[in-house]
Amino acid sequence: MPERKIRTTFAGVSNVLITDGTTAILVDGFFSRPSLLKLATRVSPSRSRIDECLRKLGVTKLDAVLVSHSHVDHVLDAPVVAQLTGATLCGSPSTRRVQEGYDLTAEPFHELVPGEPVRFGEFTVTGVDARHSDGDRVPGEITGPVRVPAKASAFKTGRCYSFHVAHPAGNVLVHPSANFVPGAMAGYSADVVYLGAGAAGKQSEAWREEYWRETVGALGPKIVRPVHWDAFWRPLSKPLKLLPKLFDDLDTTMGTFQRLAAEDDVDLALPELWKTE
Repeated sequence: MPERKIRTTFAGVSNVLITDGTTAILVDGFFSRPSLLKLATRVSPSRSRIDECLRKLGVTKLDAVLVSHSHVDHVLDAPVVAQLTGATLCGSPSTRRVQEGYDLTAEPFHELVPGEPVRFGEFTVTGVDARHSDGDRVPGEITGPVRVPAKASAFKTGRCYSFHVAHPAGNVLVHPSANFVPGAMAGYSADVVYLGAGAAGKQSEAWREEYWRETVGALGPKIVRPVHWDAFWRPLSKPLKLLPKLFDDLDTTMGTFQRLAAEDDVDLALPELWKTE
């Protein structure tokens, strides 16, 4: 019997679909991407945008939706995506409060505890302790149900995770936020790393080098795909654009990453929207 292969697909921000053809796991699933005007007022999931993005991903069923933290650009659609696809929503207690506010309390939920694995088919998913990038504008925990339409500030960070997704055919690490907990990746390995880049361009060269060592250097991947670099208020029906220089400088980040990737013999490139690898 041939070895089952792992396929991954990038869908903007830190959305990554991981599947072996039998079991499918989606990180975040943020597809509504409300405009800047809506982000400044009130936001809600867009069922039509969610449906269209799931169609582009070729997804009708998921086993798990993993929420990296509970900001609007990660959690807004996750409870709806999980319900539509029959998935277990996985994340922090703050993510559970969002699910409750959507009147989806009866839907399956699994609270992720860092270091404690959970199985989905042949995948073993472990939430790894993570830290939001510098400049977290809505820190803290969500303590009550979030009912939409809601202010973007209602979606507080909660716990942050990276996701180690292990499989007999290979391991994937999705690290949405460009920051690190020293030593958090010790003992893990990955063939592919989706590495958060947002706001890293505002840090020093020395910080980016340490960030690389604490993530890529610790995990030893062959492939690195930076994520969370696109302007998340543009609909996915349009080409991706970089975050404005006010928030980030991806060219600077990629300059550092390219140098370090060459030293470590790593295949580094920005992932293409909807492209399966």
